[in-house]
Amino acid sequence: MKIIKFLFILMAVFILVIIVMNESISSYIEQRYHLSFYPQNTILKEGNKLKIKLEQIHTVLSTENTTKTTHSNYQIIKDIEDANLSNDTKIKNQSLVQVQQEENASSFKDKNSTILTDNGKLTINPSKEFLFIGDSLMQGVAINLNKNLNILGIKSEDLSRQNTGLSYKSYFNWAKTIEDAFLSNSNIKYLVILLGPNDPWDIKKGKNYLRFGSSAWKEFYKTRVDEIIQIAQKYQVKILWFEVPPMKKDSLNDKIQILNEIYRQEVLKNKEIFIDTKSSFTLNNQYSTYIKNENNKTIKVRTDDGIHFTMNGAKIMSKLLLNHLIIKDQNVSE
Repeated sequence: MKIIKFLFILMAVFILVIIVMNESISSYIEQRYHLSFYPQNTILKEGNKLKIKLEQIHTVLSTENTTKTTHSNYQIIKDIEDANLSNDTKIKNQSLVQVQQEENASSFKDKNSTILTDNGKLTINPSKEFLFIGDSLMQGVAINLNKNLNILGIKSEDLSRQNTGLSYKSYFNWAKTIEDAFLSNSNIKYLVILLGPNDPWDIKKGKNYLRFGSSAWKEFYKTRVDEIIQIAQKYQVKILWFEVPPMKKDSLNDKIQILNEIYRQEVLKNKEIFIDTKSSFTLNNQYSTYIKNENNKTIKVRTDDGIHFTMNGAKIMSKLLLNHLIIKDQNVSE
C-alpha cells in the first residue's frame, strides 16, 4: 500500500511539473529538435501563468533576502549616488537634475526632446517612463533599476521573462509584446534590453535549417534585432541595449560573443545606446565570479551557474545603465 501511495504521489508531482513547465518544455523541443509543439489548453495556460508568478515571487524574495543581508536602505541610496555621477558632482546634491548645454550639431534629438550626446549619454525627461525587456538575466537587473529609477522620480515597467529570446517567436514574440506595451502606454520613451543566452540555437526557417553562427543565421538574427529597433523608433522610444557579460562556460561564451557583435553593430548603426559590460565582469579580461569593487573589496557578482547575476552583479548592471543617463531639468526652456 505504501508503495502504491508513493507511486501515486510521484506520478501526481510529475504531471504537475509537466503542466507548470509545459511552455518551457515545448520551447526546448522546438529549439533542440525544430518541432513546434505548443498545446493550447486552458489547464496548460493556467499552469504557465502559475510558473510565471512563481518566477516573479522567487526573484523578488531572493532579491530582498540578499539586500537585507548586504545593505541597509541608506547604503543602497548611497551606492546609487556614488556610482552614477561624475567624480565631483552628485545627482542627489544637484536636486537629481543636470542639463548638458554643450550639445552640438552632431547630437541626436527627437520630438520628445530626448538628447543623445556625443559621449554616449542620454539626457532624459524624468516625466517619461522606462520599459525593461529580456530574459532571466534582466529580471534581477530590472528590480534594481526599478528601485534606482524610483529614487530619481522616474517610473518604469518590467516585462522581463525567463527562457525568452529573439530566435523563436512561436514561443514568445518580443516584437509584438514591445509594440503592445507602447500602444497601451504612450508615456514609455526608453526601452532597456538584456537578452541572449536563450538564442544560440539553430533556427528552422521554412524548410531550411540555419546553423547557429552561419552567415545565413546571422543575417536572419539581425532582422530580429532590427525589428525591435524599428518598432522603438516608430514610437520615438530610445533604446539602451546591454552587452551580455561573459559566460563561464567557454562554448556558451563563444556563442554569446557572436550575439554581442550583432547587437553592437545594429544598435550603434541606428544611433541607439549600447552598454558595454565586459570590463565590469572580468578579471584580466577573463570571466570571473568575483571582482574587486571600488573599495578594493572582493565581491561575488555571478551565480554558481556562471550565467546569472548575484545581487551585487545586478547592482553593477544597474549602475552601468544609470551612468549613461543625464536627468533633464524640465524648468529649462528648450
